[in-house]
Parts: sequence; structure tokens; C-alpha cells
Amino acid sequence: MRPMISVPHTSLTCGSAYHGVGILLTRFGDAIDGRRPEDVAGMFTADCSFVPPTGEVVRGREAVETFYRARFADARRRTCHQWANLQVLPDGETLADVQAVMTTYAFEPAVSESHAQLRVGKVLGRCETGHDGIWRFAEHRFEMAFPLSIPLRS
Repeated sequence: MRPMISVPHTSLTCGSAYHGVGILLTRFGDAIDGRRPEDVAGMFTADCSFVPPTGEVVRGREAVETFYRARFADARRRTCHQWANLQVLPDGETLADVQAVMTTYAFEPAVSESHAQLRVGKVLGRCETGHDGIWRFAEHRFEMAFPLSIPLRS
């Protein structure tokens, strides 16, 4: 992956790679937090490569949807995604490399009934936009930095 550059706020113009990729990240977190596997899958290219926090490699849009359907099987599972330090490196008009810090707060009863999980790490990816002007992930990889556990109140 090529070196990243920080994005000044003045670069976040409507229609730019910076703006489109930022919207993609926000929509991605919102779709996961809203438990919408079809929407999550729609944010990936048909032949994407996705590496979630579990570390497995998921290939293709349909496999991404299947992965998230399984993740959402327990109706009690809840998440909240937050993004920081967005860096975008455009590669022409239709491609861009992206790096951002992702913090996820999760209640996963399969992991713990008494603790929430806090995951902090980097998302590294390659995004592309098609004729529809919508940015999608061609590659998306999460690299965990801090897996933490937070006690829940009784």
C-alpha cells in the first residue's frame, strides 16, 4: 500500500475522493450498528477482499453479506462504530487508498454477558467509485491495536 497523506478539512469538497470515502466509512459503521447486512454488503465491490476483526478473509460481496448475517444472528449483539484520523490518497479519479482509526464498542453476549468489548485499530483499504459515483470498498482490512473489555453496570 502506498504512503498516506493527512487530509486537511479544506480538501473535503463535495464530489472529491476525500468526501466520498468519508461518507463510505460513516455509512459502513451506521449499517453495521443498524444491523443491515444487505446495506453493509452493498458498500463493497463484487470481487472485494474483506478482513474483519475475526481475522478471516472474506471474498466477494455475497460472502460479506453472509458474514454479517451470521454476526447479527444474536439479536442482543449491539455495536457503535467511531472513526478518526481519516487519511485518503487518491489514485486517479476512481480509486483511492484509505486509512482510518476505528473504535468499536460492542456488546457480544457470545463473548461475555458481563463485559462490553472495545476494539481500537486501523482500517486500511482500497476504494473505488463506479459510473454511479458511489465509493465502495475493493479491499478492507482491520488491524487490531487494542482489544479491551469493559465491565457493564449491573
